[in-house]
Amino acid sequence: MRHVVGKDRAQMEVLCLEDMIEANSPARQIDKLIDEADTSYFEKSASKDVGRRAYNPKDMLKLYVYGFENGVHSSRKLERECRRNIEVMWLMNGLRPDDKTICNFRKDNAENISRFFNEFCVTLAIAGYIDGKLVAIDGTKIRANNSKRNNFSKKKLKRHIEYIDNRLKEYLQEIEKNDRISGLEERKTKYEEYLEHIENGVVTEVSATDPDSRLMRQSNGGADVSYNIQTAVDGKNKLVAGIAVTNQPNDQGQLYDVAKAVKDNLTLEMMTVIADKGYYDTDDIKSCAENGITTYVAKPEISEDERKYKKADFTYIPEEDVFICPAGRKLKGSNPDKTGYKRYRNGKACKNCPLKHNCISGTRKDLGRHQNAEYAEKNDKRLKESPEIYRQRQLLSEHPFGTVKRTMGIRQFLTRGLTNVTAEAALIFLTYNLKRLRVMHNNDHSQALALFAYLSLNACLSFMTPNYSKNIRY
Repeated sequence: MRHVVGKDRAQMEVLCLEDMIEANSPARQIDKLIDEADTSYFEKSASKDVGRRAYNPKDMLKLYVYGFENGVHSSRKLERECRRNIEVMWLMNGLRPDDKTICNFRKDNAENISRFFNEFCVTLAIAGYIDGKLVAIDGTKIRANNSKRNNFSKKKLKRHIEYIDNRLKEYLQEIEKNDRISGLEERKTKYEEYLEHIENGVVTEVSATDPDSRLMRQSNGGADVSYNIQTAVDGKNKLVAGIAVTNQPNDQGQLYDVAKAVKDNLTLEMMTVIADKGYYDTDDIKSCAENGITTYVAKPEISEDERKYKKADFTYIPEEDVFICPAGRKLKGSNPDKTGYKRYRNGKACKNCPLKHNCISGTRKDLGRHQNAEYAEKNDKRLKESPEIYRQRQLLSEHPFGTVKRTMGIRQFLTRGLTNVTAEAALIFLTYNLKRLRVMHNNDHSQALALFAYLSLNACLSFMTPNYSKNIRY
């Protein structure tokens, strides 16, 4: 039988790596972008006159970004790619760092990597790819490097300690098993230390492997030890304009912090933010309004008895700080509690009210209103008047999560601790932005390369100039 026959390996000429890398390879784009970027602030990777030389941070950043681009996340796998992957050999100029060096670079330069991502977002703003006019904020849970078995709540610790106490009673009856007693006593001591931390208010739960991670509910109804990743997606080109990593399971309370960080980083005067009902927080909405951030946050639905008068049936009079009930009586407010809520009631009026059977089941009506409710009410009014703005939320915020989890295969962090996990997230969404830029140019790689050259040049000029973004306004 006749087959296509290859060349004799012993007779093959030496191949040039440059000729083997396609002109439209993503590796060329990664190389172009990072080569011209400023990495002088990576102090731990600075060159030294004595001792062993450090690897150039640009080379290490190229390796990590290429890895996330192609679903290779671990340092051991990246080390292997340096020895067998032609594109990586070309990208690294033949360098072969070991897995420990690759791992330590990310750990030692965690804050610098986060800064690199933020400065890249600024560069995209300078180039006009991010305008900050409309930003969608949302969060997703990604598993931490900590199993549920090594995560302990107060209830779980008490259950373990009770179990050990029962086993100790059994083993004490059999002296020959005192080796088991020693092991159980060690575990009990460890659990008691964890419980003491929780009861003293140091933490609410203990994760033994990654102390910063927390047990969080997942969208599928289960729970896992995770981090909550907050992203701010710009409405112009669906590029991620900023990220934040938190170990708070809920999104409530995150809106202002994330929006303000993006606004400050991009030096915007005004910004509009859309978010789902998980972010609805009166204090956050007020802080946003006072800092030039217009909010469109969905209001959570409150279940009320359809047979009774609802809060909406009561009219609030701001000049007098009272509610007028359907019967025309005034409900006066109390002093705000610790959370800022005031209770409005009029027990005397409710006692003999003819509409009482349609209003309350008890002795009086009790309405709550936050002292900063006027800001939330303005948000609710905007949302009602312009529903088309809020409808863009899902289109913007869900796209990066789908790409990161499905296409890039990010299901669990490899690093531990908030600082290191934030750096890993920065690398992930830096890679996402690069992928998104290529899609915007319809995979016209010549245009993409020209764009990256422009971005790189602007990055270099911008980062070398003090207060480089002071004059940018949108």
